[in-house]
Amino acid sequence: MSTKEKELQTENKSEALQSLFAKRKSAEADKDAKAKKSKVYDRTPFIERFGEKQLEDWKIAYGGRELIYLKVDDKLAVLRPPMADDLGDYLTGIGMDGMSKAVVMIIETLWLDGDYALIEDEDLFIAVFLQMNNILESKKGEFFRA
Repeated sequence: MSTKEKELQTENKSEALQSLFAKRKSAEADKDAKAKKSKVYDRTPFIERFGEKQLEDWKIAYGGRELIYLKVDDKLAVLRPPMADDLGDYLTGIGMDGMSKAVVMIIETLWLDGDYALIEDEDLFIAVFLQMNNILESKKGEFFRA
C-alpha cells in the first residue's frame, strides 16, 4: 500500500470516527432534552421522612424556589436552593481550596435536614459529591446562559 493510500485510509477513518461522535453527541443531546421535559422526581421518600408540610414550609422560606433532594440508597437529605452568593463562594472555594472542599462547604451551607451517614460514610459522600457537583454545575450553566 502506498503512502498516499495509507493517508487516504487514515483520513477516511478519521472522518468516519468524527461522524460517529457527531451522531453520538446528537443522540445524547436529544436524550438530555427529553429528560429535561419529562423529568419527574419521586418525592415520596422525602414526604414520608420529612412530611409534606415541612417540605412546603422550607420551600416557602426560600421564596418558593425548588429544594434540592439528595438520595443515596435509602439515605436522604434536603438542601435549600443556592443563592447567588452561595454559588460565588462555591466558585471561590474551588479556586482556593479545590473542588472537594468547596463541595463540603456548599453542602454544609445548604443543609436543611437529612441522614448524617451521607456526610460520614465515604462511599455515600462520593455519591452526594457527584450529585451536588452536577446540580451546581447546571446552576452555573443557567447563570451564564441568562
